[in-house]
Amino acid sequence: MNRKDLHELTDLQIAIMQEVWSRGTASVTDVHDALLDKTGLAKKTIGTMMTRLEKQGFLAHYADGREFIYEPTVTRYEVGRAKMRNVLDHLFGGSLPALVSHALEAKDIAPGDVERVRSLISDWEKRGKKERK
Repeated sequence: MNRKDLHELTDLQIAIMQEVWSRGTASVTDVHDALLDKTGLAKKTIGTMMTRLEKQGFLAHYADGREFIYEPTVTRYEVGRAKMRNVLDHLFGGSLPALVSHALEAKDIAPGDVERVRSLISDWEKRGKKERK
């Protein structure tokens, strides 16, 4: 597979992938119609982008009459994890505490976010203890 690194997807590529992920499968028309207000791009441009995503290994297609139907070959989780790993490594030197500290200092922390993070860490610690036994 000729897939470039997952973390290198552009904002437009991610928007296209989001549409395909949310639908499970999608045609160029489906994606174009969903993104038209956001991007203003022509249907042919969206089609070209989806063809490129397929060549890179992110999408696959099958024919349904005269239209191609695309489906994802990578999960949202895989792309998110790769993007997060890239941010962690390149902006925070691989330091999870530095990333968390930066996030906590952000102005847009919603009520309950810190408690949810504590809960995630607690759940992670519990899973780790079970796996080590």
